[in-house]
Formats: sequence, structure tokens, C-alpha cells
Amino acid sequence: MGEPLKIGSRTTLKVEDVTTGGEAVGRVDNFVLFVPQGAPGDELEVEVVELRKNYGRARINRIIKPSIRRIAPPCPVYHQCGGCQLQHIDYDAQLFYKTKIVKDSLEHLTGLGPVKVHPCRRLEDPWHYRNKVQSVVSVKPYLPPGTKVGQGKERFRHCIGLYAQGTHRVVKVDECLIQDSLNNRVLQAAREAMERLQWPVYNEKDGSGLVRYLVTRASYSTREVLLVVVAAQPRLPQVQEFLNHVRRRVPQLRGVLMNLNPHQTNVILGTRTQLLWGKDHLVEEVSGLKFQISPTSFFQVNTRGLLQLYDILEHYCDLRSKDTAVDLYCGVGSLSLHMAKRAKRVLGVDISQEAIEDAVVNSDLNELKNTDFIAGASEKVLPQLYRQGQRFQLALLDPPRKGCDTEVLQVLGRMRIPRVVYVSCNPASLARDLQILGGLGYQTQEIQPLDMFPQTYHVECVARLTLTGDAKGLRS
Repeated sequence: MGEPLKIGSRTTLKVEDVTTGGEAVGRVDNFVLFVPQGAPGDELEVEVVELRKNYGRARINRIIKPSIRRIAPPCPVYHQCGGCQLQHIDYDAQLFYKTKIVKDSLEHLTGLGPVKVHPCRRLEDPWHYRNKVQSVVSVKPYLPPGTKVGQGKERFRHCIGLYAQGTHRVVKVDECLIQDSLNNRVLQAAREAMERLQWPVYNEKDGSGLVRYLVTRASYSTREVLLVVVAAQPRLPQVQEFLNHVRRRVPQLRGVLMNLNPHQTNVILGTRTQLLWGKDHLVEEVSGLKFQISPTSFFQVNTRGLLQLYDILEHYCDLRSKDTAVDLYCGVGSLSLHMAKRAKRVLGVDISQEAIEDAVVNSDLNELKNTDFIAGASEKVLPQLYRQGQRFQLALLDPPRKGCDTEVLQVLGRMRIPRVVYVSCNPASLARDLQILGGLGYQTQEIQPLDMFPQTYHVECVARLTLTGDAKGLRS
């Protein structure tokens, strides 16, 4: 046993694994330390920065011996930004550890029985995949210690970037390597125009200033892009000059909008959006389906990954022409419409009225007559459908990170829907809900992890369940 660890202690450890949040984990005298940007197999000298009863956190002071899985991250601000957590680990190893994270989430649960977890599906090109970005506008970017700051005008140039993880320090990002290249080009063009026109940047401390954020969305299929300027005041000065500059710099730009957000809040978008020029939406085409999407629409941020998700759903849903399906948490209908190509009828449910309106538009855009959509919370709508006597052969669940409301799972157990397909972006909440469904008579047959978010710790999962037993876990 060595000296007890204290804040500021330096020690050596060997990294054993990667955790759900992307941190590496190692042990010192059997005491767990989490280390950001460590790679399994690294031998590190670390400095302890946080201590709890059962674990601590440390930062890397020196890499004594690098892991064979460690690579040089290509992003110049990777160590400051925090938007990515795994760029320092080679892509094959990222996929291995994402598969392991899913398996580990299921390991200690009872009642599931043996579950086949397939290797995580790779994205053919794990860069420039995000079709949407929300960037912070600032004049005071975060600079690592020791960085020299220019004088005069150079010191107060506009910059765009992302918040450093867990802070409100803005890290200047000139080109994000996981963003669509069109998004990067539009952001730089907007920065140049704002700087030339001397638009004042919003100050979150006192609420003064004008420009807060820039939001862009690109279409993978049409190679067009939209820009939203999020402002604290209802009028942008010299707006025509701004439009002329960004349109000249990016010919693929199809629309510029202004969103008004005057409130001192962490929420990015306000409730009012005004079209300044062009169109307020793009059309994305995926697997023969067209989707009308606005900058604020909920749509999968990885269009290429959505193609792979469709391929998995084709197999797992196994829909026939006589089947009816319910899609809970359906968003703008991207999965509902894919099922509607095979099913007799698909009913989509989502709590967002705006998303449901988009889903109806998208259904009409594709001339699909066998879809219906309901705006409302799934935990309230599904019991109503049950009381009305509606029955389905398939339920598709695609909830937010927190997972399904318990009432949704209970009603599924009462409805005795033969097949359930669960799409999740959080292995922990997926595992919890699969255990609950196991008590309601559902057997989890297989899980396919999918890398929708390369270079980050996030992993998408698709689980296939079938009704095989009694609903012993039903509440009375």
C-alpha cells in the first residue's frame, strides 16, 4: 500500500478500460481513478483532481508508455474542446469498446437471460458526419495556459466555437472534423461578415450585445445548407450586407433565418424565428424517402448513419403487408415513414406538436396514405389507444436518453404486442427498460450497436424483443 491519495497527488497507473462517459479507468491500490483522454493499455503519470469515497478523477500529467490503441488526435483543439472524447483511440478500438459498454450495461441485470450483442457497426467514414451544428459566438475564446494573446483589433476578433466540456468557456473552432464541411464553410463566412460589420457579441453576464449563436443544417443528399443567427435583439443592422457576403462565399446556401432569444438562459433557441432570405427548410432524401427539415427540426444528425439504421430496422421489424405498427417518440416520422413502406398502417406519437406537424408534411411529401400521427406524451396516448381497443403487431420505441416512461412499458405489457423494437442512444436506460420488459413477458433476442457518433462515447443500439411469456411484472 502506498501513501493515501490526496488532491494534487501524483501517481502512476495502467488504464484498464473505457467507461460509458468516455473516460478511461484505472486503479491505484484497488482504488478506482477515472482519467479523461486515457487509452486502454496506457501507462500514465496522473495528478488527482477529485476524490470521492469510492472513486476519484485525475488528469494526465505524462504518458509513460502509450497504448498500441493510442493515436494522435487530428483535431487541433481536441484536448480543450470536449465535443469529442475518443479521437485519441483508433477507430477499430472505439468500436470494440462501444460494444463492450453495451455488454457491460446488461451484465448484472437479472431476468434477461442470454442476449446476443453483435459487434458495433462501423461508419464507413467516421468524419464530417454531423448535419447540424450549434456554435457559440464569442470575442473571448478559451486559451490554454501559456498562449500568447494578440494586441489591438486581433484581440477582439469574433470567434465561433463550442463550450469546453462542463464549462462556459468558449473554445475557438475553425473547422470541426465531425461536422459536414458545408456547415464549417457557412460558419466561417458568417464570422467574417459579423466581424466586418462589427456586430456586437452577446454578453451572458449582463445581457448586453446582439449575436449569441449560429446554427447551421446541411442536407447530405442535395448538398444545400441553412443558417440561423440567434440574436438577443429583434433587428440585425446592415442585414443585406451580411446576406450578400455569406451568399457569395457559400453558393450552396439556401436560406438565412434569425431566431430571437432575449432571455438570460442557457437555452439556445427562442420561440420566434424570422426568415431573412431564401427558404426556411431543406429537403433530405434517405433510402427513397424525402424529408422536409428546418434548422430546428428533430432529425437524426448523422444522415449516413440513418441509412444503416434503416437496414437494421428492415430486418428487426420484419413487417408484412397486413401488419399495423405504433411508433412511440416518433419525432418528424423518419422511422415511421420507413415502416410505412411495408406495413398496412403506422401510427406515430410524439410529445412535440411541431415534430408531428413535420411528420404529417413528410408523409404527404412521400404520398404515403397509411400513416397517422398524434401529438401527445406517449405515456398518456398509449393507454388511450389500449382503452379504444387498438391493436398492433409491432411497437417501435425510440425514446430520449432517459428511456421510456414506466407507464409506456406497463401498457405494452397489457396490449401484448407480439414484437417490440427498441432504438436507444443510452445503453444504461436501455438495459433498465429491457429488464422491465422482461418481467412483462418480452424476451430480448438480440442487440445491434451502431456507431452513429464516431469519435464520441455515444453509441446507438437497436434491440429486438418478442413476446414469449406471461406479464408477471404488470402492476394491478
